[in-house]
Amino acid sequence: MTSKITVNNPNSFILLNGDEAVARGAVEAGIKVAAAYPGTPSTEILETLAQAAKTLNFYAEWSVNEIISTEVAAGASMAGARAIVSMKHVGLNVASDAVMTLAYTGTKGGLVITVCDDPALHSSQNEQDTRYFAVHSKLPLLDAGNPQEALNMTREAFNISEKLHLPIILRLTTRVAHGKAKVQIGSFQNLERDISFDKNGSNWVMIPANAIRQHHALEEKLVEAKQLSENSQFNKIEDNNSEIGIIGSGVGYYYARSVLDTKKFSWLKLGFIHPFPAELVKTFATRVKQLIVIEELRPYIEENLQRLKLDVTGKTVLNLSEIGEYTPDKIREAFAKLGLTKKTSTTAAVAGLQPRPPNLCPGCTHRAFYYALNSVNQHVTCDSSKCIGCRTCEKVCAFGKRQVLGGAKARIHVTRVNDVEHVAISCQACPSAPCVVSCKNGALSKSVKTGLISVDESKCVGCALCVKACSYGAIGLDSDKHKVFVCDTCNGDPACVKSCPQSALTLVGRSDDKIVAGDIGCYTLGFLPPLSTVQTCLCMGGGISQAAGMVHAGVGGKVFAVLGDSTFFHAGMPGLLNVAYNRANVCVVILDNRIVAMTGHQPTPASGRTAMGDAAKSVSIQEIVRSVGIDKIVTIDPYDVKATVEAIREILTYDGPCVIISQRSCPLLIERGSPYEITEKCGSCGLCTTRFGCPAITQTNNSNSSVNNASVVSVTSGRVAIDSSLCSGCGVCASICPHNAIVPMVGRKD
Repeated sequence: MTSKITVNNPNSFILLNGDEAVARGAVEAGIKVAAAYPGTPSTEILETLAQAAKTLNFYAEWSVNEIISTEVAAGASMAGARAIVSMKHVGLNVASDAVMTLAYTGTKGGLVITVCDDPALHSSQNEQDTRYFAVHSKLPLLDAGNPQEALNMTREAFNISEKLHLPIILRLTTRVAHGKAKVQIGSFQNLERDISFDKNGSNWVMIPANAIRQHHALEEKLVEAKQLSENSQFNKIEDNNSEIGIIGSGVGYYYARSVLDTKKFSWLKLGFIHPFPAELVKTFATRVKQLIVIEELRPYIEENLQRLKLDVTGKTVLNLSEIGEYTPDKIREAFAKLGLTKKTSTTAAVAGLQPRPPNLCPGCTHRAFYYALNSVNQHVTCDSSKCIGCRTCEKVCAFGKRQVLGGAKARIHVTRVNDVEHVAISCQACPSAPCVVSCKNGALSKSVKTGLISVDESKCVGCALCVKACSYGAIGLDSDKHKVFVCDTCNGDPACVKSCPQSALTLVGRSDDKIVAGDIGCYTLGFLPPLSTVQTCLCMGGGISQAAGMVHAGVGGKVFAVLGDSTFFHAGMPGLLNVAYNRANVCVVILDNRIVAMTGHQPTPASGRTAMGDAAKSVSIQEIVRSVGIDKIVTIDPYDVKATVEAIREILTYDGPCVIISQRSCPLLIERGSPYEITEKCGSCGLCTTRFGCPAITQTNNSNSSVNNASVVSVTSGRVAIDSSLCSGCGVCASICPHNAIVPMVGRKD
C-alpha cells in the first residue's frame, strides 16, 4: 500500500492528522531510523512511517517497549543519522531513564522525541504534561497546536537538534494527534552523510567524571537553546493594538481564536516552549494591559509569567481546570466570565441515544477467559421475578439426593419475598465461608478447586452453628441423621436448574472469589460489568509484581495476574522472572491473541512479521516462560470454556509460580464464522447477557426497550436475540447456554 506521505509534490496540500503530519515532517527532514512502541494517541506516527519506509529508503520498527525504541533511535543518532522515536506520555515514563542521560551525552545526528499527551485520559491511566518533563530533563520542547505545526515543527526540530547536539521533544495532544487538517507539504531533503560512530568514549560513557563535564556542557547548550526560542518562528506576536493580550500554546490557543473576534485582541502564540522565551513574553506584556493565558493541563506558561513578576489571568480566574482537555465551549465559557464573549447554550447529549460504555468486542478471546475464570466457583442463583413458588426445585433435589418426596431434605428451599415474589435459595459458595469458620469440629471445608462447601459427616455433631452462621439460610440440618447438608451443584450440572419450569434458576460463577491483578490493554475492560474480573491496573507489566507483593504481604491462596502478549514482551518478562526467582504463589495469565490489539493490530515479536511487513522469527512465549524458571505452564484455548475452567482449577491447587497461556487469535484478524441465533428453547435466564455479556447478544426487557448488556448486571425477563451483523461466530455463548438454545444459523456466513 502506497503511503500518502510519500507524495513528492512540494507546496501542495494533503489531508493529514497530526500524527501523519509528524511522519511527513520526519521524512522531509531525511530520517534514516524510526522506532516506537504502540500507544494511543501516538501510534499512527510509526504506522505511517512504516508504510513509507521501503519507498523512501529508511528503517522503521516496532520496538518491544519505549526505552528500547529510544535507545535504538539514540544509537542511530550517535552514528550521525537523523532518527525519530515516538510514544504516548506514559511511554515517556518508561523511556525516561534513557532520555534523562541523553541530555548529557548529547547527539550527533538530529534526534526528535515525539510525545503525545492525552488530556481527559481518552485511552490512558493518568494525565501528564510533558512540558514539565522537558524542564526536568533539561531538553528543548516544541508544542504543536495543529497538524500544520506538527509537520513544520518536526522538520525544524531536526535542525535545532543538530545545532544544539541535543534531543528535541515534540509535544502533541490527543486532539492534535488525531485531528485532520489540510497541510502544506515541503520537499524531501537528500542528506548525503557518512554514517559512522565516533568511538571517543568520553562523549558517550556517562561515568561520573564524564557526566559532570557533560552536565556543564548541557547548561551551556540551554543558554543557546533559549536564544533560539526567543527568535523561533513558532513563537509569534500578533499585535492588534489591544489592551488585552492572550498567550497560548497547543490546541487551546486555536480554540481561543475560534471563539473570539481575533482583531479585538493581541496574541502571542508559543510553540517553542522550553527554554521559556522570557524576553519575548516581556516584550509582548509591555504592549497590553491584561495578560490572559490559555493552556491545557498544568499552568506551565502561567507559572513562568508569575516568575517574571507579570500579572496574569489564568486558570483560577477563568475557572479552567488542570484536569481534562479543553473544548471551544469551555474556552467560550471562560471568556464569558470576563465579559469578552457571550456564553452559548449547548446540548450535552442527543436525546434518545443510549450511553455506550467501552466493551470487549464480540468473540473476544479475553471475554471467554474471564468468564471461565469466574466460573471456577459456581452456585445456583434465582431470579425472583420469575419464581412462582412452585417448589419443583425442592422436590427434584430431595428426591435426587435422598430419594424422598418432601422438600425438607432438599438442598435448595423456596421462601416468599413479598406478596407476589418468591426466591429459591441454596449455598452461594461465599468466598469468606462463615459456615466453615464457625464449625468447631472441622466438619465443613471449602474446596480450593471449586469453592464448594462439603460436609464430613464423620465429624459433624449436628450443633447447627454453621446453620446460624449462614446469612442466606442455605445450610440444612437433617433431623433424622443429625447432620448438616449443603448444595454441591450436582457436580456442575444441577438438577434444580434443569427442572425449573420458569427458568428462574441459573448456575452462575462469581468474580469476587479471586484476586486478579490487571494490566494495560484490551483486557483491562474485564474490570467492567458484567465480567467485573480485573481489580488493578497500574502500569505496563505492573500486575505481575503487584500480585507478588500481595502474596509476600501475606495474602492467602493463589493470586492471578493477567496481561497480553505484547505487554508481556514490553514489561512482563522481568516481573515473571522476579516471581520465579522469589517463588511467589502467583499465576501469571498471558492472554496471547498474537497482536497488539487495542492500538490497532500492530505485530508483536510472536506474530512473525515486522512493522515494515518483513518476515521475522516468531518468538515462543512458552520458551521464554520456561527459560526464566517457570515449571508449571498450561496452554489453553479460551473458547473451550470447560477445559479452561478445569485448567484453572488445577492451577489453584499448585503451590508456587505458574503460567497459563490463553492462546487464540484476535477475532478481528480472522475470517468470521457462521453467526449464531437463539431458538425457542431459550428460557431468558440471562446467563449470556448478564454474566457473559457479549455485545452481539441483547435482551429486551418488559417495556420492550433494548438493553445494552455491557452496562447492566441483571435483566429480569424478555426476549434474547443475537445481532448477526455483530456475531463473530465464536460459539462460546452456545457452549455455556444451559438450555442448548443457541445454535449456528444454517447456511449463513457473513
